[in-house]
Amino acid sequence: PIFVHFTISLFSIATLLIFSSLFIKNDFRTKILEAGYINLWLGCLFTFITVAAGFYAYNTVAHDEPSHAAMTDHRNWALMTASIFLVLTLWSIKL
Repeated sequence: PIFVHFTISLFSIATLLIFSSLFIKNDFRTKILEAGYINLWLGCLFTFITVAAGFYAYNTVAHDEPSHAAMTDHRNWALMTASIFLVLTLWSIKL
């Protein structure tokens, strides 16, 4: 859980900083935008660690059939979310 929450916080702060930079018109805007991108890229890096930890937990935690269905659903949503984060990060690098 700590990896997931750390990753979410990095992406949340990145989103906040990047969007807030749209409303700032002075020289501080560039620094806020750079901080947002750094948080975005770190979030993407930690996403790989988070996904690896999730797969480890998925394959090592003992669970019954209903738990397995819930864990599989959770895994699928996590992989889709991680893919979206990766695409957004690659898009930000291209900008």
